[in-house]
Amino acid sequence: MNSIYKFFILSGVIALLFASCEDEYGPRKESTPFIEAAAVSPSSFTFGDSITLSARITDPATMLTSLAYELVSEGRTVVSGEIPLAGDDYSLEQAIYVPLLADQADNSAVQLKLEARNVLKGSVSTEITELTGNRPVYNQLYLVADNGSVVTLEASGNNQFVGNELTLETSVNYKIAEKLNSDNTIDYSGDVYGNVNGKLAMIDQSGEWAFVYTPDADYTKSFVFDNFAFTAATTGSQLGDDDLALSAFGNEDVNGESFRTLTRTLEQGKTYTVFGQLGDAVTIYNPDFFERTADSRVTFLGETGEYTIYYNPVRKNIFVGVENPSYPQYLLACGYGLGYPTNVSTDEIGAVYPGHTRVHTSWGFGNVLNYVLLRQIGDGIYQGTFFTPGDHDHYAGFKPFENTDWANEKKAGQFTFTGEQIISGDNDWTIPNGENDPVVESANYRFTINLNDNTVNIEKVTL
Repeated sequence: MNSIYKFFILSGVIALLFASCEDEYGPRKESTPFIEAAAVSPSSFTFGDSITLSARITDPATMLTSLAYELVSEGRTVVSGEIPLAGDDYSLEQAIYVPLLADQADNSAVQLKLEARNVLKGSVSTEITELTGNRPVYNQLYLVADNGSVVTLEASGNNQFVGNELTLETSVNYKIAEKLNSDNTIDYSGDVYGNVNGKLAMIDQSGEWAFVYTPDADYTKSFVFDNFAFTAATTGSQLGDDDLALSAFGNEDVNGESFRTLTRTLEQGKTYTVFGQLGDAVTIYNPDFFERTADSRVTFLGETGEYTIYYNPVRKNIFVGVENPSYPQYLLACGYGLGYPTNVSTDEIGAVYPGHTRVHTSWGFGNVLNYVLLRQIGDGIYQGTFFTPGDHDHYAGFKPFENTDWANEKKAGQFTFTGEQIISGDNDWTIPNGENDPVVESANYRFTINLNDNTVNIEKVTL
C-alpha cells in the first residue's frame, strides 16, 4: 500500500513540474510565430543613413525570442543583425544603419529579409521588397590626418575626389570625412571613411585610421579617393632646394626630448615651402626668425648662414640654433621660466616627458633648451619672443648674456621697462609668484631690448 501511495505522490510531482514548464515556456508543442505586419521607412533611402523597421510579431502558443534581419542589395549582404523579442505579442520600431559598400550601384533594388523565432526554435520568414538604395552625393570631402592636418578633396567626376599640390608626408594615417566641426575635427554626423580589416569602408567614431604610403618620394603631392571602389591612390615628388620636409631631417635627443633636426643654409628673405607636419597649422615657427605667410610657406628673417632647424613633435614648435651664438648677432637668455613659443600645454608635454613643462630654460648653456636666442633686428636692438612664466608655477627668473661664457650679463636694474610691466628685480629679470605678488598671465611675450638707450619693451602676442 505504501508503494502505491508513493507512486501517486511521485506522479503528482512530475505533473506539477510539467505544468510549471508550460507556465514559463508555453506548451511543449510545435509552434510558429506570425509576422502580423512589417514595413520599412523610408522606402527610398541613401546608403550611409539609417532606415526604420516597424513590425509586429505574435505567437499565441510560445514565447518569442528574436527577429533576425538581413538587408541585401545586388546579391550582397549590406547589413545584418538580430533584435531581441519578448512575450507572445511584440511590436517594435528599430533603426538600422545601412552603410555604403564598395562598388555599390546607385538606385539599387534592396530587400530586407526577416526571420522571427520562438523559444522552441519555431520560425517564420518574410521579405520586404520595393526598397531603393541611393548613393550619397558629395560636393567635396575632407582628408583628415591623425596629426590634425586637413586637405579638401574636390569632386572630379566618376565618384573620384582629388587633392592636388599637397605637402603631405609620404606616410599618412587618415580618415575621409563628409563634414567638419568648426575646429577642423571630424563631425561624425556625416559620412566618414576609414580602415575596416585593412580596407577602406564607412566607419563610426570608434573606427580606425586608414593608412597610405607614397614610395620613392620625399612628400605626397596628390591624393585621389575613389568613392565607388573605396580605394586611395597617391603620387609623390622630390624636394627642391627651397623645400623643407621631415624626410630630410635626422633624429636628436635634447635634454630627454626627441627632436627632428636639419642643419643647412638659410637665406635671409627667402621663402621656403614646408611639407607634412612642418606645414601643420598648429605648428608654431619662432616668429623672431620666421614669418609664416601661409600654412605651407615660411620666410626666413635671420641673417644668411648655416643653422640647425629644431622641430619638436610634442611641443609642436620650430626654432633655430647656431654654432656658438654670441654678441653682436645675438643675446642669450638663460635662467628659469622661459620657453620658445608653443600652444601645447604643460599637461600635454608632461604626459610624454614627465616633469617637463611649457618652459624649458635653466641656468646654463649645455644644450639649446637651456637658453633662448634674441636676434639682432637693428644696431644694438634685439628681439626675442618667449612663453613665460611657466603655466604650472607662474614664476620666472632669468638674465640675458652676450655668449655661452656668461659674458656681460644684462641686469634688470640697468634697464627701463615699458609695455607689459611683468619684470621686477635689480639683478635677475624676475616674474615673482609670492603670496602678495600679482599673478602674471602665462603667455607669449615679445621682448625688445635696446642697448642704445637701455630700454626694454614687452608686449603680449598671439601666435
